[in-house]
Amino acid sequence: MKYLFLILLLSVSLTTAFSQAKKKQVEKVEEKPIPVFYTSHWGPIASGNISGEQVKAILAAPIVVKDNKNQLYNVSGFRINYSFKGSFKDEETGNTKTMKDLRVNDFNNKNTLPQPWVESIKDNIKPGDVILFNKILFRNKEGKLQMAPDIKITVN
Repeated sequence: MKYLFLILLLSVSLTTAFSQAKKKQVEKVEEKPIPVFYTSHWGPIASGNISGEQVKAILAAPIVVKDNKNQLYNVSGFRINYSFKGSFKDEETGNTKTMKDLRVNDFNNKNTLPQPWVESIKDNIKPGDVILFNKILFRNKEGKLQMAPDIKITVN
C-alpha cells in the first residue's frame, strides 16, 4: 500500500510537470540595414537633356554626391568629357566642314570647373553637345575614397 501511494504520487507529479505548456521562444527579427545608394549632381541636375541656357546657369556650380538619405558628400576629384561639333575651313576646297571634337581633363582636389573651362563651354555650347562627368571621387561615411555614378548632360 505504501508503495502504491508513492507510485501514484510520483505519476501525478510527473504528469503535471510534463503537461504544462512550454513557453515559445520569441525569434528575434534582425533589422537589415538599408543599402546606401549614391547619386551625383552638377548643381541641381543629376543627368539628362537640358538647354544651353540651363548649362550656362550651372557652369560654376559644384559637383556633389547625395545618398538615398539626402546626405551630401564633398567631391574630391572628377573627369570631364566635353564632346561637341567643331567647324573648320578645309584649305583645299575652301568649304567649311564640321567634325566631332572631344576635350577631356581630370581635376583633383576640386569639385567645380576651373574658370577657363567655364568660359570655353559658355562661349561654345550648342545643341548636340554632351558633357560627361565621370570618375567622380568622394569620401563616404567611413572616410574611404569611393567612385560615384556618372553625370551625363546632353544639350538640346
